[in-house]
Amino acid sequence: MNRLRGVKDLVRDAVEQGATAVERIHRSSAAKPFQVLRFIPALDAPVGVLQSLQDTALAGTYGMVRWVNRAVGGTLDVALDLVEHHQRSQTNDAQGPSSTDNLLGSTSENV
Repeated sequence: MNRLRGVKDLVRDAVEQGATAVERIHRSSAAKPFQVLRFIPALDAPVGVLQSLQDTALAGTYGMVRWVNRAVGGTLDVALDLVEHHQRSQTNDAQGPSSTDNLLGSTSENV
């Protein structure tokens, strides 16, 4: 189970860092045409508005990728916890009542 958690963490980190890197490259590439258009005085203000909208859209898109990545990671953590709990309970059931069960007076006849 630790190996699965490790793989999950590696994938989560790769997606997080990958999305951040791609966003940075995307933002840099998208800025170039805006910079050229802003040299035209009549277009400076409208292009500035469009660039702000573009930057907001990029931040929202890549932010959502990171949010979904964290949500999936959290969901997988819960699922792995449930699998571990299930495996432990099956192992305990297969071994029979423990010595602490007997000390507490819990036996199969009392159930």
